[in-house]
Amino acid sequence: MKRLNEGKECFFALLFLLLTAVMVNFISDVLRPSQTLYGATWSAFRAEPEDSLDVIYLGSSFAYCDFNPSVVYDASGLTGYVMAGSEQPLSITYWYLKEIFQTQSPSAVVLEGTSLYFKQYQNYTQQNVSQMPFSVNKLGAIFTASEENLRTGLLFDLSLYHSRWKEMGKSDLKKAVVPLQGDYYKGFTPVDQVMDGVGETVVEGNRTVSEEDYAANLEWLGKILALCREHGAQPIITFNPSYTRCTQEQYARNTADILALDGETLVYNWSDSFEEMGLIPTEHLYDGGHLNQDGAAIFSAWLGRFLTDEVGLVPRTQTTENTAAWQESAAWWREKNQS
Repeated sequence: MKRLNEGKECFFALLFLLLTAVMVNFISDVLRPSQTLYGATWSAFRAEPEDSLDVIYLGSSFAYCDFNPSVVYDASGLTGYVMAGSEQPLSITYWYLKEIFQTQSPSAVVLEGTSLYFKQYQNYTQQNVSQMPFSVNKLGAIFTASEENLRTGLLFDLSLYHSRWKEMGKSDLKKAVVPLQGDYYKGFTPVDQVMDGVGETVVEGNRTVSEEDYAANLEWLGKILALCREHGAQPIITFNPSYTRCTQEQYARNTADILALDGETLVYNWSDSFEEMGLIPTEHLYDGGHLNQDGAAIFSAWLGRFLTDEVGLVPRTQTTENTAAWQESAAWWREKNQS
């Protein structure tokens, strides 16, 4: 009888812990701010059908402001998604890609390479990591790519957002109970301005990083490239059109170092390819480093053709439903960009 009672006590204790964990997770989902733009858009990404994406775009804001997957699709038939984050170091990008491979099997992974010039920790670790679905890969990002003082909060992110209860509305509750839904942005963030004086002068050579951070970034990049090979995805490193550039010597060093990690990686320095792509710097840059919405439309259409014609990517067969969804998204962006 004593053993039976002890067994019941253990069962109810475990049940209580389980229910508490479920409740804490639910409350965390409600209080955690929705992320639909400016990177780390995990909720919308997870709504994409499994193994339906041809290309994954990674990096920082230089990725999510420049790559518009719906425009790429309109030009090429290649589906894709931008899973980037603000000022995201390659260490976090590695764990993003591991998590992405849980549900997607892209033919190619396009990584905007300016992350090689980021420090070990940048300014948006909390935002980029807290939005990840709870998994072994999120734990990896917390313990290997996040500042030590943030780790407890990222493990129990209810502590990061508990004060938001005063701001809660129906939309916060809805997102925790309604099935995940995709959107037309596919991780892209449009910016529709041209800042004063942008596109008039090239700023070259102001991207610097310590040798220690550069070596660490190369180590994480090597892991990313190996992960791509493990999952049969062609790695492609790009340096997008920009008026805030590295020197040509820096780009040459970057290319040599990347190819030393994986000689089959495709590396493209497009930093000064405005004329080739039909871009006008004074019209199509938002600031020195990011394309605006019109610039991203031109660049993404060019990129779609490049990926099919030059790289040789072939769109995979989609379900009738998903084809219709992508065509709808492409039409929505066509109208938005024309207006």
